[in-house]
Amino acid sequence: MKAKILETANKAFLTNGIKAVKMESIASSLSISKRTLYEIYGDKESLLFACIKDDQEKRQEFLRDFSEQHNAMETVLEVYLRKVEDLRTVNSAFYADLPLYPKVMAYIEASHRDMHEHFIAFMQRGVKEGYFRKEVNYELISRMFDTIGRYVAQEGLYAQYPYEELLRNLMLVPLRGLCTPKGVKFLSQKL
Repeated sequence: MKAKILETANKAFLTNGIKAVKMESIASSLSISKRTLYEIYGDKESLLFACIKDDQEKRQEFLRDFSEQHNAMETVLEVYLRKVEDLRTVNSAFYADLPLYPKVMAYIEASHRDMHEHFIAFMQRGVKEGYFRKEVNYELISRMFDTIGRYVAQEGLYAQYPYEELLRNLMLVPLRGLCTPKGVKFLSQKL
């Protein structure tokens, strides 16, 4: 039952924005009572938190498996393509509504901090594979990407520019600067 609730609620939040989704409508679409939904998830923020956490865990598991079978550049491109697809299907109201939920925002920020070490290890793997430049300070690059992400959210750039344009300029342009000639060639061939 919990998995079905998370699937239904997550789809509703992403499609309509968080504020627009009512607990009653989620319960109704699942043919359960609102009381049952509140017994499982005490409030809307708890449900949203569970959705975000579940979605993130699934993404991390997929990327771990994908990364084990592909090189660093293929993994980066997969992340990029998935992010583009996600952003095409997510209502910008979802991102605008997120800051209204402090428990969720705290989880997202903690997840970003946790990903810092994984990012650096991943980039070092790309250096060993010959795709990324070894003289780059990846600690600083990780902080730069975090800052860019926060700025995009704070300024609502996702509502001002097409998602693909945002990602192309904020992810692929800096990535190209981190690449060796081998990495640039790979990017050019795949994009």
